[in-house]
Amino acid sequence: SLRALDVAPIAIETAEGIRLARILERVGFPGERRSEPMENLSRGMQQKVALARALLTSPVLLLLDEPTTGLDPRSKREVQNFIREVRSEHDATILLCTHDLAEAEALADRIGVLDRGELLALEPVDELIARYGAATLEEAFFAATGRTFEDEGGDEDDDEREVFA
Repeated sequence: SLRALDVAPIAIETAEGIRLARILERVGFPGERRSEPMENLSRGMQQKVALARALLTSPVLLLLDEPTTGLDPRSKREVQNFIREVRSEHDATILLCTHDLAEAEALADRIGVLDRGELLALEPVDELIARYGAATLEEAFFAATGRTFEDEGGDEDDDEREVFA
């Protein structure tokens, strides 16, 4: 069975092992659970493992698809803070796909609105809100897509609409 961090055997005493321990700590993954099978981990813990794996290689492009989905509030904050740290300390571009507009607004320099595969907007939050004469990012999203909140729901294409940051 696949263990939590079976990316490669890494001795904790090595530079890689120390780096791995730091990444695990920063995303809130308990070090003592490193050898547990993935299937024994909660969805939130699996999210943390996926994020830690992605960060092990010091990527120049990091694609994060709903990285805080399924996390409890404390874990969500830990992951968001770690994303901020990666942004500020590393020369990496982060593409964050999320349906959580508050998270996008808090973490992003620019917001993109996708609707059924079409990029409708890509700009800083304040400019996006101003462009649509909206008071909030949510209102700007609805204005960009040409629909209202009441129009949402029940649409079979809802999965094809999202915000990325």
